[in-house]
Amino acid sequence: MEIGATLEEPQVRTLLQSAMRHLNRGETWQAEEILSPLVSGAAPDADALQLIGVIRRAQGRLDEAEDFYRRSLALKPEQPQVHHNLGNLLRTQGRLDESIAAYREAIRLKPNYAEAHLSLALAHSAQGDHAGAEKCCRSALRLQPNYVPAKQTLAAELNELERPAEAERLLRQTLALGVRDPEQAAALEHNLGISLNTQKRYPEALRYLEAAQQKAPDLPFADYNRGNALQHLGRLDEALACYRRAVAHNPLNMLAHRELNHLLYRLGDDAAFLSSFDEASALYPEVGELPLHKADFLLVGGRYDQAREAFERAAYLLPQLALPHDALGVIHTQFNEFDAAMREHRIALDLEPQNAPAWRNYAETLLRAGAAEDAFHAAKQSLAIEPHNQNTIAIWGLALRQLSDPAEERINDCETLVRVYEIAPPTGYADIQSFNGDLNTYFDRLHRDNRECINQTLRRGTQTLDNLFGAGHEPVELLRAQIDVAVADYVQQMKQDDGHPLFKRRRARFGYAASWSSRLHDCGFHTNHVHPKGWISSAYYVAVPDAVQRGDGQEGWLKFGEPNFDCGLKEPVRRIVQPMPGLLVLFPSYMWHGTLPFHSSQNRTTIAFDVVPRG
Repeated sequence: MEIGATLEEPQVRTLLQSAMRHLNRGETWQAEEILSPLVSGAAPDADALQLIGVIRRAQGRLDEAEDFYRRSLALKPEQPQVHHNLGNLLRTQGRLDESIAAYREAIRLKPNYAEAHLSLALAHSAQGDHAGAEKCCRSALRLQPNYVPAKQTLAAELNELERPAEAERLLRQTLALGVRDPEQAAALEHNLGISLNTQKRYPEALRYLEAAQQKAPDLPFADYNRGNALQHLGRLDEALACYRRAVAHNPLNMLAHRELNHLLYRLGDDAAFLSSFDEASALYPEVGELPLHKADFLLVGGRYDQAREAFERAAYLLPQLALPHDALGVIHTQFNEFDAAMREHRIALDLEPQNAPAWRNYAETLLRAGAAEDAFHAAKQSLAIEPHNQNTIAIWGLALRQLSDPAEERINDCETLVRVYEIAPPTGYADIQSFNGDLNTYFDRLHRDNRECINQTLRRGTQTLDNLFGAGHEPVELLRAQIDVAVADYVQQMKQDDGHPLFKRRRARFGYAASWSSRLHDCGFHTNHVHPKGWISSAYYVAVPDAVQRGDGQEGWLKFGEPNFDCGLKEPVRRIVQPMPGLLVLFPSYMWHGTLPFHSSQNRTTIAFDVVPRG
């Protein structure tokens, strides 16, 4: 008997209500027993179909759930809650474009559907569209001003949009209203901890993160964010324990893997370094992100054979991703296997034609292979996508240099564009020597690591983690006032030239994108490099070993013009500067520079920063 076809409407409604009562009590099999006759036969009921869809989703039978939702909508398209449920299902499967379409249809049918606006925000966020997510959150809050989940999500999006002060205000206002649900309160406190971490208010951030974790011990990312706060407070062993717990809780948390292994490397724990990736891969052998992230560490660490194996595994598991192929091209280039390298670069570019780093790496491979003309065109392709990337300008400049193009000498004019300033003693100091002595002592508390970061150009030394400028370091701020004067002079001397990669960005106003201190130990040096996100870069000398000041063999001196790979240049070094305490050297961020090693028991301590134009 086709019950769905023979029952009268009131009887169907009665059965649906009964099924709902069972569902609300968690009695799934009783609900399904009532609903099954209503979805069979020639005339299934649309409401019963969507309820079976809810049951199937709860059972983890997602394909069946989707089928029931779609069958329900085929019978009765104007069901906003079913479109919303379908959107949620699709979002959990990573089918974000489809989920967004489902949410938008739910909102079209029911414009005041606040929950659907919030779900749409989550889908946009998962796509990396945090501005779109913010807009959707605000739509939900216009409909329901006290909708706490929307406030929580909006704060998270503001953090992602680098507006942590706004997020902080919103979160404090929401918590002040009183949130009864401990899980909800924990989520709000956790997001507040992230806002404070972003603002470098680490002790305060740690208090909120710990309070959140006490309320909800299994809160996702709580250990990871606590680890970040502890690391910046110099409590490195505790940070390490937090990152390990984060990875144990979720072996696919790539952020925790990366912070854990960066810290293990800086602490010199080579036995444990990268083991978290291997342990996770044993549990999840088909997850390509694990060998991909491990390979990145191996590549920057110069372990090319192991990196090749890991990138090949990642390329197999992630066939639509350009990055593994591009990296394999870089590795083949290291062994002068140029045909294989170019093949991998072309695969990467076929997959992602607008991938600026892939075009740049292809250009470098072509340069190494002696194909300067082709390298020039590949670098131009990269610049068309990222016109201010200083790494790409450096590669483009090398191609011009190989082609003997006179424009290159104007772009990389080391004599004119590298300028040396003697910094006057800051207010309160009679001479620069006494100031530098105090500053060098102050830096002792900031250089906490055992060795450099694996992805830095520094070798045999340490580098501070956080930006120095604006972080409350009083002696640094005294120096910054003097540095501002020198930078303003450097900018003022620039010519008007829209065809020059440095001059065309000239602005009277400027800011600092990054600022840090480096400390080199005996035999330390910086590899040749450029600063990809800068405009004007720098070196201020705080403490310089006697061996460097004597000038014997130019130990520890700063050199310009030599790239970090061999491309057949006859005289790669174009200028060399002797470091002295109190000197500031300014130069274009795209200009190749590095240092010569030195031998001394004394440390070589510097401040460096990247200037960017404002306005």
